[in-house]
Amino acid sequence: NFNQKKYFLINLKDLEIFDNDTVVTRELLLKKSLIKKNTSDIKILANGTFTKKLTVQASKFSNKAQELIQQVGGNVEILKVA
Repeated sequence: NFNQKKYFLINLKDLEIFDNDTVVTRELLLKKSLIKKNTSDIKILANGTFTKKLTVQASKFSNKAQELIQQVGGNVEILKVA
């Protein structure tokens, strides 16, 4: 579809590199080379094991990813899609 939104996909297992209580922002993902510089919209997927208590900021989350983040005491912050 021509108008379909394109998201940069990140798996929860990729966020395991961060320490508990980290706020995972677009800037932090860029600093850790998990996204490219021109990436604006990020979607978090539930692939892999996830154990960290993080606050994750992204444009979109799969339902399962959101559930897993909250199960371990983390928070989800949905950012406005560019």
